[in-house]
Amino acid sequence: MTQSVPHLRIIVVLAALLSPHPGLAQANTTTLTLAEAEKRLLEANPAILQARAAVAGARAGIDMAGARPNPQLTVGVTSTDPGARHSGGYWKRPTDNVLRMDQLFERGDKRELRLQAAGSNLSASTADLANTIRLARIELVNAWLDLRAAREIRRIADENAALARRASEAAELRGKAGDLAGMDVARFSADAARVANDALQAELDLSRARIALALLLGNRVAPDSLNTSDDWPSPEAAPAPAAADENSVERPDLLAARRRVEQAGALRELARAQRSRDVSIGVQYEHVPANSNSGVSESSYGLSVSVPLFLGNDYRGDIARSEADYDAAEQQLIATRAFVSSEKTRLGAEYAARQSRYQRVADIVLPAAERAGRGADVAIQKGGMSLTDYLDTQRSLRAARIEAIQARADLARAALMLRLAGDTP
Repeated sequence: MTQSVPHLRIIVVLAALLSPHPGLAQANTTTLTLAEAEKRLLEANPAILQARAAVAGARAGIDMAGARPNPQLTVGVTSTDPGARHSGGYWKRPTDNVLRMDQLFERGDKRELRLQAAGSNLSASTADLANTIRLARIELVNAWLDLRAAREIRRIADENAALARRASEAAELRGKAGDLAGMDVARFSADAARVANDALQAELDLSRARIALALLLGNRVAPDSLNTSDDWPSPEAAPAPAAADENSVERPDLLAARRRVEQAGALRELARAQRSRDVSIGVQYEHVPANSNSGVSESSYGLSVSVPLFLGNDYRGDIARSEADYDAAEQQLIATRAFVSSEKTRLGAEYAARQSRYQRVADIVLPAAERAGRGADVAIQKGGMSLTDYLDTQRSLRAARIEAIQARADLARAALMLRLAGDTP
């Protein structure tokens, strides 16, 4: 029901509605641009730190793979007749002394194959690190933009709640004065409660966004004090994914999959090389003390060669397992290549759609809502619009502003995602 009110009373109500409300005291905050957040990400993100540790382990694996078998030294002391008469026991009887050295010599290029597999593993781990950084940057972009948008939405939601609260209070005064029906007073009260709930939800979303960003940064910044700058990052704010290999221009996840195939191939050849028999060569020196019969001590030298006999294990299981691992690595490479291609196509289409949406909101929806809001201000001051219609217009204006913020955030997100995927918007 439309209520006609005196012009002066309308002005008084509007003054109450639009008067600035006291803001909350701001605690000390850590304001981060996207570039500053990325620096903290590289220093403290748990996933990146774990990937760096994996690279260090892979680098140590090269030393392990290149190590040659250690020689085996054997020293033996033997009593020829510990129970002989007048021998004086085991340790007082003249003993035979044996000194032996054994060395294993690998055949079948096993050491070279281990080094090849370890080198491929190091390259793959380095590419994994680059891809982990890329994925962490994607999460950072999402978290940073979520927080950036949540701040704006919370601000508008607070303005909506304050406007609705003041409208409800003004409606109660008018209802007591007999200028507004009880049904309309109830509508204002219900609307104020609903908008207050929206403000609480916006505050909750803001807290969640702060916690998500703080978690990515290793929880080195208290979530309650974390904030973003007011700028909207351009696509150039995100670096293109590094190839992790100066000789390759591939995206790091694709490069890592290719290096895993090389590693699996080397390990397959290493498994086959197990059928090349390793040779163990031993040299021995033996000293025999003089006995009662000859009275002369003797020394002897020996040389031995040993090879394994494949009677129990011919390594067929190891070879079959390595073949299966190689096939799995090849399939992973094929799947990764298909994923990279489809991801770029999907992100390109998403960027075009987000750009069109933002242009429509920025060029049509928001300007129309702004014009409607200014017209409503003029109309209500002249008594040509009811207070209910005026509040509806203001809510529509704030809804359009929220939509513009979301569209702007989605456009920045799509552009940054496309760049991090290895393409340029």
